[in-house]
Amino acid sequence: ADPSMGGMTVVETLTSGENNTDYDAGYYQPAELGNYTWIDANANGTQDPGEQPLGGVTVELTGTTGSGDPVSAMATTDANGLYLFPNLQPGTYKVTFSGAPASYVSTTANDPDATDATDSDADPAMGGMTGNYTLESGDSDLTVDAGYYEPASIGNYVWEDVNGNGLQDDGMTGIGGVEVTLTGTDGQGNPVTATQFTAPDGSYLFDNLVPGDYKLTFATPGGYTTTDVNQGGNDAADSDADPAMGGMTVYETLTSGENNTDYDAGYYLPAELGNYTWLDDDVDGQQDAGEQPLGGVVVILDGTTGSGETVQATAITDANGLYLFDNLQPGTYKVTFQSPA
Repeated sequence: ADPSMGGMTVVETLTSGENNTDYDAGYYQPAELGNYTWIDANANGTQDPGEQPLGGVTVELTGTTGSGDPVSAMATTDANGLYLFPNLQPGTYKVTFSGAPASYVSTTANDPDATDATDSDADPAMGGMTGNYTLESGDSDLTVDAGYYEPASIGNYVWEDVNGNGLQDDGMTGIGGVEVTLTGTDGQGNPVTATQFTAPDGSYLFDNLVPGDYKLTFATPGGYTTTDVNQGGNDAADSDADPAMGGMTVYETLTSGENNTDYDAGYYLPAELGNYTWLDDDVDGQQDAGEQPLGGVVVILDGTTGSGETVQATAITDANGLYLFDNLQPGTYKVTFQSPA
């Protein structure tokens, strides 16, 4: 039966007594192949609840029918991320996904923790091409999907917290050359480590990251002390490097296309306050030549740091009449001298 002749055969001449049993007709039910492109927000290669479709992706079907004829067809995913190649003759086919928006990257393919209906089949190492799919009569394979994500980034700023209040106040300046280390695990389960140094203005940025869970560690620059963490309630203006954790931040989950520029670290140079007690022989309030130091005087420091913490400390003047309160956080302080007996 010739499809081009509406199922008609050629004319056969039968002679006397001839029994011709070679005239057959084969049929197949058309097959179809397709399904879905989506934004893989966490880049784990699985279609998770809440992740959105990605329309406008070009999908190319290539293959060979069961009778050896080459097949090529094109489709574009719709607003719901769906595509379909219907009315296919049984055969072997593969699909290539391309033409996603320029900022998108193919996610990992064939996640072992997903099913074939929920994973991504477009292999980034093969330019978005899938493996082969063999379709038989009437097959409907709607499991050929492709996930995409936009690279993420994290960063921002290291500054000198002159008043020690843990906030980026007007007029404060950045600190260049500070080592910042990024560690974490991307959505595909791969460990990630990267290091850079802040620019002269204190800025830094880790970009082109696969969505995942990351933290930052700021190496304290020489002579400085890490300021107080998470002050003021505005994450864009505070310091995120925790002194109790060696300058480390908490983990941040970055999703597809996220640009988090709220990770900052403030430092201050420790301050000091002190000096001298002496015997004011002529009671003129001046340190005159020949007047002697007075040791053993109790000196009490009281005050409040720039971030509002109460400070109290005690010192005793030495034999030279000297005392010193050092390693102070910037703030407001007063000193009380207890008169010796």
